[in-house]
Amino acid sequence: MNDARLLRIANRIHLLLLRELGQGIDVKRMLAEPLYARDVLLVCDAKPGSDLDSLAQHFRVALAEPVDHHGLPSSFGPDSSSFGVSRPAALDSVFPPPPLADGGTRRWFQRSR
Repeated sequence: MNDARLLRIANRIHLLLLRELGQGIDVKRMLAEPLYARDVLLVCDAKPGSDLDSLAQHFRVALAEPVDHHGLPSSFGPDSSSFGVSRPAALDSVFPPPPLADGGTRRWFQRSR
């Protein structure tokens, strides 16, 4: 469960319901009580094709999303450093890092020439 993502989605749902129905939700309660969350999501589902419907789907995905001990989605992969993940490895195949002009590889601490 990705708590930070759930909180952002719940806040967005609150604002949209406030605008659409004139009645918001209790965001903290939505995160703490599964039955309350189910009821809110059912209200969102009643507006098919709307932003509320889409947010309800995103909320359900975030509920099922496994998270590692750092609070990051496990889709980022294992992290061997204590600095956290700065770029998912899957992006390297889609957006490879640019090569250097001399054809070498970029290193953090290169020797000065």
